[in-house]
Amino acid sequence: MINMKVRYEISDVNLRISNVTLPNAEDSYVLLKASDEQNNEVAFALSHEQAQYLENELYEANRRWKTALSAQKAEKATNESVEADFNNNEDQFTH
Repeated sequence: MINMKVRYEISDVNLRISNVTLPNAEDSYVLLKASDEQNNEVAFALSHEQAQYLENELYEANRRWKTALSAQKAEKATNESVEADFNNNEDQFTH
C-alpha cells in the first residue's frame, strides 16, 4: 500500500465503512466512504491499523467536543442563574 499524507476540509458529511475484510487476509483493507447531501463521495482504502488509528482519533475528537459543549452549557446556565439572581435582587430594591 502506498503511504501519503493528505488533508481534506470537508463539512456536513456522512461516514460509512464497508467492505471490511478479515485483518489477517491477504490484501486486507477497510473501505471508508464520506459523502455529502449532494452525493459527492470520497472513498479511502485503509489498512486495519490505519482504520484503528482513525477510530481512536475520531473518538478523542468527539470526547473533546462533548466536553467543550458541556462546559459551554454549564457556563451558560451559571450566567443565566447569576442574571436571574441579579434581576430578583434589583426588584427587591425598586419597591
